[in-house]
Amino acid sequence: EGEPVSGTSLYCFMAFLPDSPEVQLMKLAKMHSASIFGCDAHDVFHSWKSASAGWDTGTTTLTNTDVFINVWDQVRKAGKFLDFDWTVKVDADALLVPERLRQHIAAMRPPANRAIYLKN
Repeated sequence: EGEPVSGTSLYCFMAFLPDSPEVQLMKLAKMHSASIFGCDAHDVFHSWKSASAGWDTGTTTLTNTDVFINVWDQVRKAGKFLDFDWTVKVDADALLVPERLRQHIAAMRPPANRAIYLKN
């Protein structure tokens, strides 16, 4: 109690793979001002197809660390996130309802000016 509470302004971003079904999903969200397009600010970045790697378990997994690092570098260079309380990464095929997220954050009453990670 008495500690400042974080605001609920949202900077949201999406990285999508050109020439993939993600393009149409992004366009549909934009057309309806949905997903990241309902946030206080947003950006869209291009990504690229990840390589796959075999593990000793016999399964194949995607190795996309380089893609994520590149996208986060683009977010940092754009700098918009600095003007908002929360930075939200959204996949093109995910459902984000910004107003519900704002309500959830407000109900949590998180302390201001602290790095907090929310896992969905």
